[in-house]
Amino acid sequence: MLGERLMILRKKHGYSQQEIADMLSVSRQTISNWESGQGAPALDKACDLARIYKISLDELAGNESGVSDEKKNSQDLHILESLVGKTCVLDCADLDMITDNAEQDFAGNTKVKILEVSKEWIKIEYVRRKEGTVFSKETVQKLLELSVIRGIALEEE
Repeated sequence: MLGERLMILRKKHGYSQQEIADMLSVSRQTISNWESGQGAPALDKACDLARIYKISLDELAGNESGVSDEKKNSQDLHILESLVGKTCVLDCADLDMITDNAEQDFAGNTKVKILEVSKEWIKIEYVRRKEGTVFSKETVQKLLELSVIRGIALEEE
């Protein structure tokens, strides 16, 4: 469970295993081992990871306070699952940070394509301006925790 959480957080923040390894002064293989459950970070490295992701150690370990497992397990995802493959506009607490340099429509909305949905996260894809360029674009995929999503509007085709 910790390994999956570490992978989700890394991908959510757009880091590669090598980038996290460099920040923590460990090997990329160490990050891979943590994410695959073949080991766990020592307390000092866990603190560094929590700082990188701007979360508490409890959140890093997946011990979310105030959210019961019963509530999580009872979520009805059929509406979100029906949006897979569709273009939407998300209302998120920190979408600007998540979709840096993303293309926006005239109303300032960032359009994203929903790729996958689970009980804890949603995988999105969007187009953004390539860093250090003016006209070059790139497609980016990110994982967002469902808890940061306040609403979703289906984009009419």
